[in-house]
Amino acid sequence: MVNFTIDQVRRMMDVKTNIRNMSVIAHVDHGKTTLTDSLVGAAGIIAQQKVGQTCYTQTRQDEIDRGITIKSTAISIILKTKICNVFTIALFNSF
Repeated sequence: MVNFTIDQVRRMMDVKTNIRNMSVIAHVDHGKTTLTDSLVGAAGIIAQQKVGQTCYTQTRQDEIDRGITIKSTAISIILKTKICNVFTIALFNSF
């Protein structure tokens, strides 16, 4: 699991050319949460074994009970690629 200090995250977010905004919008049961979990897993926030099962953006009790994301959820993740720099991704998961 990747751990960053607040100062490290702030320094990364100051590099505006490395920030990517992304929105996941689709109908119910079309894989938005699974895609989001995959990106969160790639960033090291959740274990790869839990990708697709964690439902990281389902934070409300009614979402957990129904197994669907009802309200949009914004998260920031840090991805480092082998061919590019470190990217900060602002991700919005919305139904």
